Amino acid sequence: MPSRRPAPRPAPRPAPHPARHHALVVVACVAASLALLPARCPAADRPAPQTQRYRLIFNSDGHAVFKDANGDLDQWIENLFAPLENSDVDALFWCDGAGGNTANYDSKVLERSGARVGKTDPRLQALIDAGNDPPLVVVREARKRKIDVFYSFRINDIHDAFLVDERPTFKIKHPEWLIGKKKYGNVTSYETALNFAIPQVRELKYRAMEEVFTKYDFDGLEIDFLRGAPYFLPGTAQKHAHLLTELLTRYRKLLDRQSKKRGRRLQLAVRVDESVAACRRDGFEIARWIQHGLVDHVILGSGVVDIEVAEFTRLARPQGVHIYPCLYGWPSKYSPISRQLAAGTALNYWNQGASGIYLFNWFPHTKNNSESSGAWMPSMLDRLGHPAALRKGENHLMFVVDRGRPAGEYPSNWLHCVLPERLVTGKPITLRLRVREDISKHAPTATLTIQVDSLQAEDVIAVTINGKPLSGFQPSGKDRISVVIPSGRVPVGDNRVTLALTREAGTSKAPRIARAVELDVRKK
Repeated sequence: MPSRRPAPRPAPRPAPHPARHHALVVVACVAASLALLPARCPAADRPAPQTQRYRLIFNSDGHAVFKDANGDLDQWIENLFAPLENSDVDALFWCDGAGGNTANYDSKVLERSGARVGKTDPRLQALIDAGNDPPLVVVREARKRKIDVFYSFRINDIHDAFLVDERPTFKIKHPEWLIGKKKYGNVTSYETALNFAIPQVRELKYRAMEEVFTKYDFDGLEIDFLRGAPYFLPGTAQKHAHLLTELLTRYRKLLDRQSKKRGRRLQLAVRVDESVAACRRDGFEIARWIQHGLVDHVILGSGVVDIEVAEFTRLARPQGVHIYPCLYGWPSKYSPISRQLAAGTALNYWNQGASGIYLFNWFPHTKNNSESSGAWMPSMLDRLGHPAALRKGENHLMFVVDRGRPAGEYPSNWLHCVLPERLVTGKPITLRLRVREDISKHAPTATLTIQVDSLQAEDVIAVTINGKPLSGFQPSGKDRISVVIPSGRVPVGDNRVTLALTREAGTSKAPRIARAVELDVRKK
């Protein structure tokens, strides 16, 4: 979601980093962005109170972590917390593993996972009966380790389209609450996506969190909007965007009420698309949420590599809101993400002004790990939160041209992506290779690799970087060619790479699909 060891002493909580100074032009950027959004918003203009900046946020999908423990309470705690101890992780965003439609905890608002089909988990019930309701355990164990813990609410998850145990009774009884299979551009929504224009849908999703924050002592709430879009029928997102803002305002007021009772501020985080333009398409009034003090933390992206960190920080920093790009490779077809790509991408994010890094679908527990995640993951948790530690400790960095397409649960993501793209003779394609790290300080040379489906030995592909041609490519595996270049050929910034098929061999009629452009930088 290893044999038990004595609990190590928790790492001390870092002090909040000092605020950075910003140019006055930021105010103009905020105003321009707000002008593009609907005028309706129930909150008054006010900045969010200054909150803790986290170095590393670890989002835990509770399903595999719990399942892999086979009902052993101590093993479950070990699976969840052992990799986080003595690491850069300051905050755990815990999802109960049910996707927000059913509950893997003791709830009177949402039915238990599997209840509709008579397949509830007896191991979960045994824990609850013994006084170990999962949210109680997670909060208690996080407190011991001085890690802030948020409840991560996947507000419109569609895994129940193919996982029958997670499909709730309310979706069977109320098909009119569902969007169903509708076309959004070139993609089709999942049949179980909820229509948030329906008042009963919003009320149910509010009451679920009202129960959680009445019963359990979480430090904050994450509304995961990327699990998942769409939220409204095609063509109506702009018309109904204010409804999501009103729902988010209800969550903020809920947390404020609980804050008064507990004597500390409960925080609100949201996870949204990787660009302001994509947020607008999905009905996320992100600039308004920031400007009106509704949110404390904004998480960006879900598998997109090129996240537009800077445009969000321009909106957020004047309001004291923190920005965290999501480091996750599956939808971009880097799954599990490699160590070198994680290191290079994290440095890109830090150098673009990220407040910290957000990890999603990382499963670093070592015993009975059903997710087959990267075995290296635990050993990076003590450096991803510090750019200097990454530069010093990682000998291999990778930077890639992003790739991917919108999908049924991500209709507005990857809008910037070109790859994968067919190469046609006489029609070059232009790509962005974002390298925000000075790689010349890491190594004198770098290796550029191009992957093209059905590549033939007699094919000729012309490659340029920032307008200057590259030569000397050699085969480096199936459908891959590589060349070693001086690091200085790839300066800090957004580098322009062009690919042109200048000769197509007759040995294959299969289309030549440009699949990947990757830059490897290794210390000698």
